[in-house]
Amino acid sequence: MEKFKFNKDVLIFSIMTLLTVLTWIGFEIYRTATKTTIPRVTQEQMKPLDPKIKKEVIEKLRKNLWFSEEELLIVSGIPAGSEGSQTR
Repeated sequence: MEKFKFNKDVLIFSIMTLLTVLTWIGFEIYRTATKTTIPRVTQEQMKPLDPKIKKEVIEKLRKNLWFSEEELLIVSGIPAGSEGSQTR
């Protein structure tokens, strides 16, 4: 059988293709290793919270807390259409 001989052009093309493939694989590995898969919204939610409770915020919430009469009756267990829910 006759030995297969590479000419110079085929050898250079093979080496360039190998280098291209190795570079491509290297960049993909680097990109995968450095890229985060956590969405930006989740990253914001994962930030540590300030453990100090600010009294001003609690007071603002307390002042803005408001329930309608229907909501209060639901919590108390009195049906909205019953006689006990009518104001006198």
